[in-house]
Amino acid sequence: MLFSILVFFQMLSGLVAGESTIRGTSEGAKSIDVLSKSGLFFLKWRAYADYKKELKGLRTTFGILALVFTAILFFWGPAERGSFFNAIPGLFLILWMTMQFGTNFKKSIKEQVQIIGLFVIGPWLILGLDYLTGFQINQLRLLASPFDIFGMQSLEPYQIAIFLSLIGVFLGLFIAVSTVILFSIIPLFLLFLMVLLSKLSIVALNIQPKTAKNIALLYCFIVGPILMALESKGII
Repeated sequence: MLFSILVFFQMLSGLVAGESTIRGTSEGAKSIDVLSKSGLFFLKWRAYADYKKELKGLRTTFGILALVFTAILFFWGPAERGSFFNAIPGLFLILWMTMQFGTNFKKSIKEQVQIIGLFVIGPWLILGLDYLTGFQINQLRLLASPFDIFGMQSLEPYQIAIFLSLIGVFLGLFIAVSTVILFSIIPLFLLFLMVLLSKLSIVALNIQPKTAKNIALLYCFIVGPILMALESKGII
């Protein structure tokens, strides 16, 4: 993978460094013009990218791909056992879920807070049901039975409710923090790549042609060969 990237940069720097020579022929001049326009378009596109819009676009793309590969798997059946193709629908579904979380972060956080609230209020709702039924079933004590080691059954119903609410707070916070961390890694990584590429594109657009050619010459004849030699030796 690294070798392929180095070869790409070597070819790119070679094109920039040898631009005047390549323009010596009409075909070369046309090719350079096309590449220059394409490169300029790409740099402007990335320099002024709308990150939020693009993240939502990726979310939609992942969702569509999840549906498409699920349909393919359903109609044509799974591939050979252990094949990566069988995991593709699940992979795109996970990517869609992470992007859904990342692009609706405030809404997702509110949902996590609501879950914590449910864990806190739940024991009191059960206590209310027990009260209405005259504690015939005593659901609250049944719910607290896994914590008998703490002597829960000897406590009053309201004390059990308080204890379970506190357990619910810690459990809800753990689930919320874990969810935020796990579901934010991919969106944040993609956002980092978008911002980095945007900043690099802005810098590239502000570089003078002569400076760009000098950098290309330096990379093509010195930096590039050194990096490829280091990669071939397994040093990098």
